[in-house]
Amino acid sequence: MSQFGVPVLFIVFRRLDTTQRVFQQIRKVKPVRLYVASDGPRNSEEQKQVEAVRRYIMENIDWDCDLKTRFREENLGVGFGPNDAIDWFFSQEEEGIILEDDCLPSLSFFKFCEELLKLYRNNKKIGVIQGFNPFPEEDYPYSYFFSKYDLKWGWATWRDRWQYQDMYMRDWNEMKKSDFLDKISGGDRLVKYYWNAVFELAYREPWIAWDTQFTYQMLKRGMVAVVPKKNIILNIGYGEMASSTKWGIPKHISRLKLEELEFPLTHPKEIKINEEYDKKVEKIHFEMNFSTVFRFNLKVFLQSNNITKKVFLPILINLYRGYKKVKVKLSR
Repeated sequence: MSQFGVPVLFIVFRRLDTTQRVFQQIRKVKPVRLYVASDGPRNSEEQKQVEAVRRYIMENIDWDCDLKTRFREENLGVGFGPNDAIDWFFSQEEEGIILEDDCLPSLSFFKFCEELLKLYRNNKKIGVIQGFNPFPEEDYPYSYFFSKYDLKWGWATWRDRWQYQDMYMRDWNEMKKSDFLDKISGGDRLVKYYWNAVFELAYREPWIAWDTQFTYQMLKRGMVAVVPKKNIILNIGYGEMASSTKWGIPKHISRLKLEELEFPLTHPKEIKINEEYDKKVEKIHFEMNFSTVFRFNLKVFLQSNNITKKVFLPILINLYRGYKKVKVKLSR
């Protein structure tokens, strides 16, 4: 196989097992330009794990490539860590693929991104090319469709789209007073209150995420994501070592398999949002139900008061974690 021309950013941390699986797929396509970003450890135990991951990668790059590394000594966390890595990547590249250590790509994912990065390079309506599709559609007539929601488990984009990223969501206080939430929710109050709470939490605690902030920029600008009709990214990171997927794999994700797309691609005739898919994302993937919306908004309310934040919020968080663990056990 000839070497792959699109730059690839590989974001890793301390999980050697998942890193190895993802790296082996990267290794098969042999990117000409490979970027590896690793956040720093938080303690001595993690230091050994982080060093093992870094050592494995460096010892197994057995093809000629322009390798650049960003191995941090300090820990920036689950929000600012990946964001810093992507900033670094796009400070040197105009476009490229971003893979985290728990996002296992099929080989067709690379070619899919390569073709569509070129095709939509000058179409600023397209914000993200994603490989993850939680609701594959075998009978869909085209190779991909469009969604207003970007699910960034294995994805690609351009520097001029990423430039809008703002971890601090500086204009959120103005935007939430506008008709922004009404527009993106289409008049659905549950969807409106969900995003209001999610964005408020990200605004108040920007270190808890990085992808939420970019989704905000996507929705604000009316950009859409390209979604393959098959699932060409598999999340293999659920478990105790995960940063945000510890509480068991959701049923709709557990059913997924890693697929390959057929080429040549069949392109949609127009850029039109697949509303049926978006509804599934809202209801099933984001779990936009009364319970979720109530919980998120309760957290926002409690955070607005320092006393309740210090006393009641930790209790509620622990109760919810216990509930999730029980729910996972019962679902097995």
